[in-house]
Amino acid sequence: LLHAALNPSPPLLQRAVGSGIRAMIPLQSALAGRGGTAAGLLGLLPLARRLSRKVSPT
Repeated sequence: LLHAALNPSPPLLQRAVGSGIRAMIPLQSALAGRGGTAAGLLGLLPLARRLSRKVSPT
């Protein structure tokens, strides 16, 4: 993120934003707090990573 802020080229910014979007899944699972809900959201993390390679999350 810092590198993208210092050198704001489109590929770096797109990668930084995509990483931030993918980082929302673990954050939301932590905020959900319930065992089943959090585990379900964390289970989506590998799927989100695979899909973000095929379709840009931004």
